[in-house]
Amino acid sequence: MKLFWSILFMVLSTTIRAETRSWTNEETAWGAVAGTLLLADWSTTQNMTHRYGQSYYERNPLLGPHPTASQVSLHFLIAVPTVYLSADQFPEYRKEILQAVSAVELIAVGNNLRLGLHFQF
Repeated sequence: MKLFWSILFMVLSTTIRAETRSWTNEETAWGAVAGTLLLADWSTTQNMTHRYGQSYYERNPLLGPHPTASQVSLHFLIAVPTVYLSADQFPEYRKEILQAVSAVELIAVGNNLRLGLHFQF
């Protein structure tokens, strides 16, 4: 239920703006980095859902300590377009949004790999 309210808040707080511009090559590259890291986080978190008996737990407060594989997939199914739409709707902050997402995801993926989780597709 927390996930639902969090998503609803993000959707309602994002306004659709008429003035937008094309993405620069640098912004596109940052978008690819953020997307790749989101995919890597999804994959390692999926691996964790099968290893709760080994004392693993999720630290993302939106997911709770022991989300199911379906909850993890839904979270990322919503997160990826939310990141893209936020970056697209706020072109003056596009690069910063994508860099912030990349930094957070890099930390999450690095931590997951350090804990012994691996990519699971």
